[in-house]
Amino acid sequence: MRRIFILIPFIFLSCSGAPNKKPVQNDQPITSSEEIATIKDYSCTELLTALVRSSNALAFESFNKSEVQARIIATETDKLTIELYKSDISDRTGSEREMENTVGWLEFFSKRNKLMDITHDPDNPKELKYDKSILEGYNLLESCNAVTTPTRPSQHSGWSDVMLEKDIRFNGKVGRYFTLTEFKDNFGKPDSVKWLKDEAPCFTIFDTEAPDDTYIYKDGSRFETSKDSVAVDEFWFKNGNFITYKGVKIDASTTMDEIQRLFPTAVKGRLGLDKEGTLWVIKLREDDTGMSDGHIKLFFKNDMVYFMHWWFPC
Repeated sequence: MRRIFILIPFIFLSCSGAPNKKPVQNDQPITSSEEIATIKDYSCTELLTALVRSSNALAFESFNKSEVQARIIATETDKLTIELYKSDISDRTGSEREMENTVGWLEFFSKRNKLMDITHDPDNPKELKYDKSILEGYNLLESCNAVTTPTRPSQHSGWSDVMLEKDIRFNGKVGRYFTLTEFKDNFGKPDSVKWLKDEAPCFTIFDTEAPDDTYIYKDGSRFETSKDSVAVDEFWFKNGNFITYKGVKIDASTTMDEIQRLFPTAVKGRLGLDKEGTLWVIKLREDDTGMSDGHIKLFFKNDMVYFMHWWFPC
């Protein structure tokens, strides 16, 4: 009887301890078609994350796939525009805070199931490879169309559009802040250099007041430096220089009508614009919270984009 008494609970525990397949939780990113198959009601974010991380996007040449997140920022009849970003801790302002940095831009064409990387040059996108089994039985456009978030209304009436520096890539490659080495790689040798102490601006980007801080100039553009750090202060669309904003290329041939598609409130008709000399200018907020006192000025000449400047009050 003693043996039977011991054996019964052993059999009971063995059966109850048989491995069960653990369901994938809907609030966790999925990374493969096998995980998708276990989910009945998956989210757009889960499906999008799996699709992007299965690809050979250019962002993965510099960042681990587990670090990169994806979200849809625009939808059209047959196209999704996808932003790739990662979260970092920044102490540039003197206090640590979490911020998001854009690391790439993709376009997904639903009818052809094509995934294109437009990070470096929207006019010459790179077609990406990805795990097509992830989308078997699913329509990404239909799944995600309902979750696109509209732009938040601004407290500033008259020029509520925002141009976040994290969404800008100068010459399609570098953000607003980079190193001297990256300056040489992307812009070449400076045309001229001036000491900040001699120029005596009322406001500086790095705010160090170091004696060796400088302005460096290239093709009309002005960059501020502090040690090995460089920041764009004024950028001119000359000699082929351009920016990409959320994957859209803006250069000297970009018209005001085209800019209006991006910033409809700021470009609300010529009568609503400020006029400085012979140049039209629109104002764009540089943050989406309304906390900053500064803004970005985008200038036009002959109805074409001319240059842009970060403005901050003295």
